[in-house]
Amino acid sequence: MSRLNKYSIGGLVLLLWVGCQSCFQFRFSDKKQLSELSSISKSYAVEIGEKLGGNRLLHYTLVTGDSSLPLAVFVHGSPGSSSNFLHFAQDTTLLRHYNVLLIDRPGYGYSDFGDAEESLEKQSEILLDFLRLFPFDQKILVGHSLGGPIVCRMAMDAPRSVSGLLVVAGSVSPELEPEEKWRKPMSSKALRWLMPKSFRVSSDEIVPAKEELIKMVALWSNITCPVQIIQGGKDKLVPAGNEDYAEKMLVNASSVRVYRLPEENHFIPFTRPELLTEALLRF
Repeated sequence: MSRLNKYSIGGLVLLLWVGCQSCFQFRFSDKKQLSELSSISKSYAVEIGEKLGGNRLLHYTLVTGDSSLPLAVFVHGSPGSSSNFLHFAQDTTLLRHYNVLLIDRPGYGYSDFGDAEESLEKQSEILLDFLRLFPFDQKILVGHSLGGPIVCRMAMDAPRSVSGLLVVAGSVSPELEPEEKWRKPMSSKALRWLMPKSFRVSSDEIVPAKEELIKMVALWSNITCPVQIIQGGKDKLVPAGNEDYAEKMLVNASSVRVYRLPEENHFIPFTRPELLTEALLRF
């Protein structure tokens, strides 16, 4: 192979790597979000900004109509960002009953992108502190994937601050947490630079996830609010059985409803968003 060809291939590989870094950020710019929300901006107030939660600056999108209505707080999985839930901020059926808050968790979106917070307890502390800045009487937390155990942890740590939980494909069971052995070597200093930044943050969270879930076992009885759980039977990322674990552990929740959907996969918030809206309207 000629030296020119080697350089050409090397340049192509570099371009592909840079492209991957850009493509896998899982976030929309503020300008893009405002454009997406333009259809509802005449009827609802749209606020995009940053506020401190603990020692972390968190980026958010807030859509409000009637401030006396509850606040639905959407917490994304790993990887992800607030942009994942933008369609709920445009859902006029939902907005007739809720104000909607979308959050970039620490390390994702525009919340210190690339700087992970591995501890679920610490993430709970950060998000609870952040939510105190939004003075709504009722706050319903919606958690998808790794966002599921995070919102559960928030309800464990501050039961009076959480009016309800909607857990969608939530990875809550320590026993069912998969062993993804490839993540540890890929998270090493020698190899982590190969991964897009969002995947580095994801690995930093998921490698210790089982231990973090074990720490929560004794705290499930702290949850006293109503809880709804949605689980797909064909979920390959968070397998069925997680909903059974949560149902068993929620001994003090005021009510527990579990919706088992045999034909659905992990991505219910995106493929069947109406199911989340319907569940929120049942609180």
